[in-house]
Amino acid sequence: MKLNTQTYIDIIEWDVANWQRALTYWDREISAAFPRCKALEIGGQNGGLSLYLALRGCDVVCSDVRPPTLKAREIMARYKVGARVTYASVDVTDIPFPADAFDIVAFKSVLGSVGIHRGEKGQRRAIDEIHRVLKPDGFLLFAENLKASAIHTFFRQRFVEWGHAWRYPTVQEMKTLTAQFSAFHYETYGYFSCFGRSEWQKRALSTLDRLAAPFLSERSKYIIYGYAIK
Repeated sequence: MKLNTQTYIDIIEWDVANWQRALTYWDREISAAFPRCKALEIGGQNGGLSLYLALRGCDVVCSDVRPPTLKAREIMARYKVGARVTYASVDVTDIPFPADAFDIVAFKSVLGSVGIHRGEKGQRRAIDEIHRVLKPDGFLLFAENLKASAIHTFFRQRFVEWGHAWRYPTVQEMKTLTAQFSAFHYETYGYFSCFGRSEWQKRALSTLDRLAAPFLSERSKYIIYGYAIK
C-alpha cells in the first residue's frame, strides 16, 4: 500500500515532512521482512508505527508505558487493520515477553524519554531488552531525536518543556548502544525543521532541510533513522 499524505500524518503525527523519511527508508531497505511478521511497537501511545506495520502486513503489539490511547484503536479501525493489532502496557527496560518473540521491534523518539529518569544506563537496558525479545535475524526499526548541534541544545533548553531533561543520544552513542546487533544501518537528516513552533512552520522549514542536506555534517542533524539486525 502506497502511503498518502493523511496516512503519513496519522503515523508520524508531528514534524511529518522530515520524520516520514524513516518510513520511506524502511520500505526501500527491508520491505521483504514485513508480510506476516510478528511486531512490537515501543512507545506507541497513539499507535503510529503500529499502523505502519499493520498496513505492511504485520501482526502488531502496540505498546506504551501506559496503555495506548483510544485514538490508537480508532485509527486502526479507520484503516481496517484492527484485527492485526493488540495492545499492551510495556516498560521498554523490562519487556514482559519471552526471548525471541518478535520479528520486528520498532520505536520512534523513545530513547530520549527513557534517558530522562534512567540516563544512559536506562537507554542501554532498553536496547538490551529489545535485542532479547527479537528473534535471530530480527529487525530493530528506530527513528530517534539526536543531540545534534550546540544551537539545537540551546533552543531546546529554552523553548522545549522537557529540553533540559531529555537525554538526546549522539550518532556514536547509537552505534555503541546497538553494538550487540550483527548489523546497523542508518541515515541522519534535518536541521532547520526542529526549530519550528507549529506543524506549518516545520513543514515550511523542511524545504530548507531538503536543500541543505548535502552540505550538513552528520553531527549537526537532529534525526537518525534506520534498522539493526540481531
